[in-house]
Amino acid sequence: MADFDERVRIEAYRIWEAEGCPEGQHDRHWQMAMERVRAAPPPARAQAHVVPLPLMRVTLSPRAKTRPQSAGSLRASA
Repeated sequence: MADFDERVRIEAYRIWEAEGCPEGQHDRHWQMAMERVRAAPPPARAQAHVVPLPLMRVTLSPRAKTRPQSAGSLRASA
């Protein structure tokens, strides 16, 4: 409903501008705008165009082997 009201508001403003911005014609412009918006086809919903990214082959290099620490090199915290 908010979308409909927004479209009517914009159309009423366009009518008001086209008539030279007269004062005191708000109700008439609003009615005209409502008729126009109801008669117009609903706006097409914008659909996001998704473009798939190209797949890249990733080659992993073997991990360098690390030496396990010996029990004697570990410090005991006391």
